[in-house]
Amino acid sequence: MNTFLKDIRATMVLGVPLVLAQVCMMAMSLTDAIIVGRGVGTEALAALSFGLNFLNIPFIALYGLSSATSIYVAHAFGSGKTDELSSVLRHGIIICFLMALAVAGLMLFFFEHLEWFGYLGQPKELIPIARPYVYFYSASFIFQICAGNCRAYCESQNRPWLPFYVIFGTIFLNAVLDYGFVYGAFGLPKMGLMGAGLATMLCAMVQFFGLVTVIIRNGRLNLTMRQLMKPTLDRVFVRKHLKIGLPTALQIGVEIGAMSVLALLAGQLGMTVLAAHHVSIQIIAFIFMIPMGMSFAISIRVSQACGAKDRENIFRICKSGMTFAIAWMSLSAITLIGLHRYIPMIFTHDEAVIRVASGFLIIAGLFQIFDGMQCTAMGALRGLRDVNKPMIIVVAIYWLVEMPLAWILCFKTPLGGNGIWIGFVVGLGLVAFALTKRLARVSKTATLGE
Repeated sequence: MNTFLKDIRATMVLGVPLVLAQVCMMAMSLTDAIIVGRGVGTEALAALSFGLNFLNIPFIALYGLSSATSIYVAHAFGSGKTDELSSVLRHGIIICFLMALAVAGLMLFFFEHLEWFGYLGQPKELIPIARPYVYFYSASFIFQICAGNCRAYCESQNRPWLPFYVIFGTIFLNAVLDYGFVYGAFGLPKMGLMGAGLATMLCAMVQFFGLVTVIIRNGRLNLTMRQLMKPTLDRVFVRKHLKIGLPTALQIGVEIGAMSVLALLAGQLGMTVLAAHHVSIQIIAFIFMIPMGMSFAISIRVSQACGAKDRENIFRICKSGMTFAIAWMSLSAITLIGLHRYIPMIFTHDEAVIRVASGFLIIAGLFQIFDGMQCTAMGALRGLRDVNKPMIIVVAIYWLVEMPLAWILCFKTPLGGNGIWIGFVVGLGLVAFALTKRLARVSKTATLGE
């Protein structure tokens, strides 16, 4: 028992700042939703939801590319190969920058031609309202994904507090700029929803350049400006980065894509349901930051143990991580079900939105444990560099089971929007079972130290 508790503590020492960093990132999005929802109105909140759901499928997926930076930095750090660290970060930033730039341009092109796709079934009057936010958010994403590589670089060398301080500072900056640009306070122009997008972009820029400065000034992180600015790419590092990054990006894209498509289904039920869905997703995503941050810590610790060829340590890390996830998500489930009526009031005064969102949150409470288990298992599998088959599992379940089931329950039964969330319960339950079973097998058979 003492060894088990010590291992939980070791994971939490690394995981707590990662969790706090994730919460801080989510807090910026929550700030946008609260200020826009309470200060501008339901229509603007629905437009915000539409813009994010349109962009989040490819954008969040690309964060999978930065996971390769985390895995390879942790592996090199665990095996004592510190001379490789700067090259991993540099390749990660360059690859992510180029991919993000290309994807952002492509998404903006499609956004300007949404009539080709029937406006994705959404009220077309939302498009001009969402347009400025979409443009600013697209620009911010390029900086965000580069900042993600810098975070991974620090965290994988057991120095997670350095990026946390930078990210924590941007929360307050984002809140001030949000309030200023949305309401026209502090002498800033009143821009409504557009102001929320501008605030997000400026904070993303500050975050990236702040992280670069912190890393270079810290002599223990093995990076100089000359190493970072080296213009050449090495085929070996590019190939290694893409080998882990692309399947991870696809897996994340499939998961987020399923959620975004389901949000588009909610949009077909009207602005009230769409706004309620967005509020509920924001709440669930905020809670999910805890197991997600801990899964990053588990991924880093498992990768370090792989570099050190310590299989027994891998077993302990996985067991303690899964225990924490189940305990936390059980508490989350009780909270959501108990306070389902009151939590949506934080976001809106609209009684209809509150009523619909409260129903969604009751159902969300049912899948909390499944969500924590699948997240933890996926993080451990990434640390073991097992990404291809888990990606196939996620694709098969989300798109062949969850999506059709949610559509049927939503449009072919009286459940309506609640049917979408029942689809979540079934999909996450199956994914949690499949990934946990695979982790139990791979942790015993994976080749270590390569």
